[in-house]
Amino acid sequence: MSRSGKTHAAARLAALALFACAALAIFNLPRQDLPAGWLLAWTAPAALFGCMRHHTNRPWLRACAAALAQIVAFLVAMRYLGALSQPAILACTILPPLAFVTVRRRDADAALGLFLSFCVLLVGIILGGTHLELLVAYGVCACISLRSESHLTVLAISSSKRSRTNPAMAMRPVLLTGFAVAIPCLFIAFATDRILAAIPSPLGHTPTSGAPKTARSEISQPGLDNAFDLDSGDLLTNLAGQRLLQASTRDGSPMPTDLYLRSGFFATAHLDRWELGQLRLMRASPNSPAEDRQLQEGMRGVPEQWLEIKRFAGARNFVFVPPTATTLRAVPGLQWDPIRMWLRQDRQAERSDYQVTYQDLLEPGPRDKIDPAAEQLDLLQLPIEFRGVTHRRYLNLLEQWDATGPPWHIAQRIATGLAGHCLYERTKPIGPYKHALDNFLFSEIDRRGYCMHFASAAALMLRLRGVPCRIGVGLYGGNRVDDQTRVYGSQHAHAWVEIPLEGRGYVVFDPTPPDERGQRMTRQLDDAQDDTSEDVAADTASGQFWSGLVAFVMQPWFLALILLVAIAATMWPGNSARPSQHITLPRSIRTARRVLVRILRSLAESGHLRERGQTLEQFSAVLANRGRLAADVATAFRTYQEVRFGGLEYDASREGKLLSGLEAAMATTPWLPNEDDQSSI
Repeated sequence: MSRSGKTHAAARLAALALFACAALAIFNLPRQDLPAGWLLAWTAPAALFGCMRHHTNRPWLRACAAALAQIVAFLVAMRYLGALSQPAILACTILPPLAFVTVRRRDADAALGLFLSFCVLLVGIILGGTHLELLVAYGVCACISLRSESHLTVLAISSSKRSRTNPAMAMRPVLLTGFAVAIPCLFIAFATDRILAAIPSPLGHTPTSGAPKTARSEISQPGLDNAFDLDSGDLLTNLAGQRLLQASTRDGSPMPTDLYLRSGFFATAHLDRWELGQLRLMRASPNSPAEDRQLQEGMRGVPEQWLEIKRFAGARNFVFVPPTATTLRAVPGLQWDPIRMWLRQDRQAERSDYQVTYQDLLEPGPRDKIDPAAEQLDLLQLPIEFRGVTHRRYLNLLEQWDATGPPWHIAQRIATGLAGHCLYERTKPIGPYKHALDNFLFSEIDRRGYCMHFASAAALMLRLRGVPCRIGVGLYGGNRVDDQTRVYGSQHAHAWVEIPLEGRGYVVFDPTPPDERGQRMTRQLDDAQDDTSEDVAADTASGQFWSGLVAFVMQPWFLALILLVAIAATMWPGNSARPSQHITLPRSIRTARRVLVRILRSLAESGHLRERGQTLEQFSAVLANRGRLAADVATAFRTYQEVRFGGLEYDASREGKLLSGLEAAMATTPWLPNEDDQSSI
């Protein structure tokens, strides 16, 4: 195979390896935060314009067309997939340049593409955790890509003789050396990971063997966090996004600021985690028309209120309802347990807006009794680790807090005791005990925790006093849009306790201190909005014209029309003049060395190869013996020597001599080995 054949084979292998690195890095991004449609919207426009690398005319017009294509893709994804969370948006900003350079494949694109794909890979690890198979595959493909690029560089400057080997045999050394580099790198990475895993955490926390591993970071965040793991499935890990849903009152009444919206619950207790427990689901076909579902009977004499729920991409198939919900409307493909009030939408069903009715009930009193049916739901089960010293510690706290009497009185005494015994802070409890909850309640160093710890401790203490309960999870508070509407995100995630009371259903008991529920910053913003409502109304009246103009310009059909015009103008053949025969190099590469490389490359294309280690004087003598040394080429060689070793300035005059030598080298006639040489060196 000729040198050009080797070059083409190496180029194909390098392109495939770079494409594999980009694809593996994108696949490593978490699907729950970045649906496939959004990934396509971020990468497809840039890849399309990367394919147009041969069209070099009108670069600014092509850039504008690419920007418009990206905007149209965003609008389509926003329309059909909903909004993305802020971390997901930041992660995706690297995807357009990665797709562009991966498809374009110019000289410096391989190094840039590997760097960008590595950045995307790191972002995927930060957001979604480590996937060993993808990391191993990425490491192998990256090593093959680097080896292929170095092989291409060697082929570009080498003077090797012709070879008759086939492409597969020629590429075998490249693959072997690529794997030879990849295997030690992967071994070192694996050993480093094991060593770091064996080093104790600076926080003094060692995960228990029974707790499932989670993909997310254990750094505590506002709202519901999985540093104290309540989730054995996808109940919480898939609930992500700063805009999950929008709730509005249908009759125009004010939206409650303290409304709980439940997305699920946990019924089986462990000291470091809670599990969902058994369900008896009833399923509706994903394609069947949505019907009204009566969730539970409401209390007589209490009016029902309607809520309209609009879900965004981060909520997916979650169904959010108030704990006192009575009727659910317009949820196709619903899965529900009518006894336990578990609601979820089938993944294949269309995600749509829905309505729900609920009752605003008064707080329970001493006369409210436990629902007898709750005894059959395993809501009194204690953790298997709950024995001996641990059991006595909890009982001692209950005795100190005088947690006796009717169920709701016991709950109130537990909440008061926790508020005085523990502090709310969005950090993980630390201390000498094995379990986080024990450190939260009994550590002498720092008894601090957040809603999960307050809810878990209260639920266990209620069960110790014979009060059945479970932990409810969902959203609380929200951001105010207007008096009738609030928007909820993952920053409003919250955990509380639910007690089944006769005639009331599951009643919310929230042991988290009232001032710490939800986001305090959100409430401050709400107050600020109320104070400035008159100013906002005045500004709205003055800006109606501009908002209408922007709304018209941002319509998808208008942007699509501009995009088609821009692409047509880019692809339309221009009337530019033919390029001049005179060699004019860009100012950025007019250096003596780069022009010399161009001269030597032009001579090599004519069959005059400079041997390895051969000086310019020796090479000039070879050309002179062959009768192929033009005067301008000899002058160019002398000029380069003057600049390189003589210390003379590379001015316009010497630049002209080198460029004249380049023109002469391009015009040099080929030389065949069977010609009579004047002499041999």
